[in-house]
Amino acid sequence: MDSQSSNSSQDSQDSALTITDENRSEILYFAYGSNLSTEQMRQRCPYSTAVGLGKLSGWRWIINERGYANIVKQVDEEGKGEGEEESHVYGMMYLLPTEDEERLDGYEGVPWAYEKVVLEASWVSSSSSGDEKEEDNNGGGEELTPVKVLAYVDRKRTAEGRPRGEYVGRMERGIEDAVGNWGMKGGYADELRRFWVDGL
Repeated sequence: MDSQSSNSSQDSQDSALTITDENRSEILYFAYGSNLSTEQMRQRCPYSTAVGLGKLSGWRWIINERGYANIVKQVDEEGKGEGEEESHVYGMMYLLPTEDEERLDGYEGVPWAYEKVVLEASWVSSSSSGDEKEEDNNGGGEELTPVKVLAYVDRKRTAEGRPRGEYVGRMERGIEDAVGNWGMKGGYADELRRFWVDGL
């Protein structure tokens, strides 16, 4: 990696809140695309560790015109009805050490394809992730723990598009992993699949 990538990596290290001991040099990475697949992440970033599901409020998940997953900040619309739900994105959260962050920068095409940003997410237990409101089995609201996460965002290409053929298979593997092993709700998974499955 060039010096610019290394500096960018250090910047995110300094600004992201970790859930590890102070002497550790890992950050929380929020994966919302094909890196939902823990197998793919093991291949790309062998020292990373999957730690659970997270939620970004006020963001919207899309396939952009490049044919890859992206998240777009929700714009407040005038006349939005009371009680209307805020957009949200669910993703896998990984502990990411410095050396794996540099590898991931390469896979994500930093800085031309994606930019690295630090966002505030909510730590979500696997039983409450998905497309439903954050309520426990007793009908009460669940208090979600806020955490700082590293995310890769394409600010230049924010229009909806169709996914590349090879990307669909990788997304399906990631979705199956998140639903089957980490408690992501099927309804939320279907919201993602509508970009490549007609009729959803």
